[in-house]
Amino acid sequence: MKTPLSHLILAATLSFAFCPSTQAQCVADLNLNALVDYDDLLILLANYGQSCEAEIWHDPIISEIHYNPSTQQGADSEHEFVELMNPHPFDIHVGGWQLGDGIACTFPEDTWIEAEGFLVTANDTAVLASLLPEFVPLLPWTLASGLHNSGESLRLIRPNGTEADHVIYSDAGAWPQDPDGAGGSLEWKGPGYDNSFSTSWAGSNALGGSPGTANSTWTD
Repeated sequence: MKTPLSHLILAATLSFAFCPSTQAQCVADLNLNALVDYDDLLILLANYGQSCEAEIWHDPIISEIHYNPSTQQGADSEHEFVELMNPHPFDIHVGGWQLGDGIACTFPEDTWIEAEGFLVTANDTAVLASLLPEFVPLLPWTLASGLHNSGESLRLIRPNGTEADHVIYSDAGAWPQDPDGAGGSLEWKGPGYDNSFSTSWAGSNALGGSPGTANSTWTD
């Protein structure tokens, strides 16, 4: 028999009221920020009614790919990036996650993406750091990672090894042509669009794309 939602909310409220200040973590601290807050309630509501037989993940989404910067920007290796977006109304912990296939990037254990916020990964973090809003996580690619100009596979992998997201972009067929060296990035069209399809992507309206911010095409 399911526990009534009102009882779950009451439990979270009581945990907040009676959590000793010396306790490192409360049972109801679902987002592990040492405080039982509104985000914990949102996580509870998002999962209400789900079975606990399998592990539940709140996945970010591959939301922008800048695979072939224009010569006006500079070298590809300095300006390429892959962006993730958190579509949830609460912060999510992505420590231990990885981006693989076309690039290699492992997220440190203390990595979070703010509610409806972004995380950016890049080959040259020094260049991208000057372009990002404050507090947007910026993580470096490892080894000799780089994005092929003709297209390739990008896979987001959870800490348990399962796949959270997978995009195989291209510069051919139905894929937008502007991101292929004309200056813009490849931008996901947003919630409601399956990012595994070429029709769910558009060329950025801005030179260099919109790393760490809402995609420029979302205002169209």
